[in-house]
Amino acid sequence: MHLPLLKVLPEDFRVTETLGLETAARDASTHTYLLLWKRGLTTHEALGALAAAFGVDVRDVAAAGLKDEDGITEQFVSVRAVLSPEEVERANARGRSCGEDRAWRVTPHGSGTAPLRTGELDGNCFRLVVRDLDEPLATALAEGPRRHTHFFVNYYDTQRFGVPGGPKQTHLIGGALLAGDEDTALDLLRRSGSAEGKRALDHQGPAHEFWPRLDPRVPVFYRCAHASYEWNARVRALLGESAGAEVAHVEREGLPYAFATTREAVLRLAVRRPELDYVRYRWTDGACVRSTAARPTVLQTHISVHRVEPDPLHPGRFACAVSFFLPSGGYATGAVHQWFVQIAGALGDGAPDPAVAAGGRA
Repeated sequence: MHLPLLKVLPEDFRVTETLGLETAARDASTHTYLLLWKRGLTTHEALGALAAAFGVDVRDVAAAGLKDEDGITEQFVSVRAVLSPEEVERANARGRSCGEDRAWRVTPHGSGTAPLRTGELDGNCFRLVVRDLDEPLATALAEGPRRHTHFFVNYYDTQRFGVPGGPKQTHLIGGALLAGDEDTALDLLRRSGSAEGKRALDHQGPAHEFWPRLDPRVPVFYRCAHASYEWNARVRALLGESAGAEVAHVEREGLPYAFATTREAVLRLAVRRPELDYVRYRWTDGACVRSTAARPTVLQTHISVHRVEPDPLHPGRFACAVSFFLPSGGYATGAVHQWFVQIAGALGDGAPDPAVAAGGRA
């Protein structure tokens, strides 16, 4: 089976964050809440740009979650200041000046008394264009129901482990930091292709002087990526034990995954181990705090199919627009790829080719 392509164009991947914000009267507030629209930059980069635009410390600009850079995303941010409309418009002028490929803008959403904290979001709404579909898959989608109930393994997907086009090594950077090996972590960061990697390339001094210069939430993210990789390995092994022959082992962008070829195999995993503990790290009160929490092994969503039509970017193939909601922590790319593996399994198209799967964009 040939896995379909995602994120061929930034417009193919649209995300809108869902978050119930408690607001307060402006004269009783300490923070401004903004809806951030961005394209072509990471959430960390956007927070830095907003801090510069509003003249505040980067730690005074916060978000509840991270959004992909290779798409068009909307999410809430908080700024530790009560901002005027004029300040917001001046900031947006800076966002427009970055060019179409790295643009951002903010819209006032209200004010309140607390910053946003990582993990507080309720979830995300997605609208994706899936490309390079073969005719049997396109026909199945066009002639099938408009709305599909989908169960999938709740993996951390490839974007957790590196920027688009770069090596997937954030978990290795995090592992080195956790081991106290800042030199190895810096060497890996220099090869990452990330915004922080560019700063690392310019750094001439010892490694221990570099890391404190970053937004402290960035090294924390790398530690989280290491925990994510370990969690993936545990749930992948559990799926193999539960699914038996109904599992396909694939490599996507150099990272190992196991995808169930039937819904029943996913549900067996959910019954056997509905949750697994995972390690998380947070920057809290000036320190990196380690804790554990339960993460569901399986998620459920409802995928709506909006149109199936010829794909102008891949002659002779088809494209499909889909939309769905995922709770906080769920990855749309992983959900969609697993959905197509299950559809192909039902059509008798077999497991995805590991070599082909590795070439698909996640």
